[in-house]
Amino acid sequence: RMAVGCLVELAFKVANGEIKNGFAVIRPPGHHAEESTAMGFCFFNSVAISAKLLQQKLSVGRIL
Repeated sequence: RMAVGCLVELAFKVANGEIKNGFAVIRPPGHHAEESTAMGFCFFNSVAISAKLLQQKLSVGRIL
């Protein structure tokens, strides 16, 4: 949960223009997690959660 929170905070600061860019060095990275299943050491897909929140809260249309 802390890793997801760190990435979400970073993503929102970049999207809001508070900072120019960022790099999240977090563990677990979340790349193994499926939509509804934890895998490996990944319980949440941090990138997917951050992207979805940006779309919902800030109406961001495109995410790279």
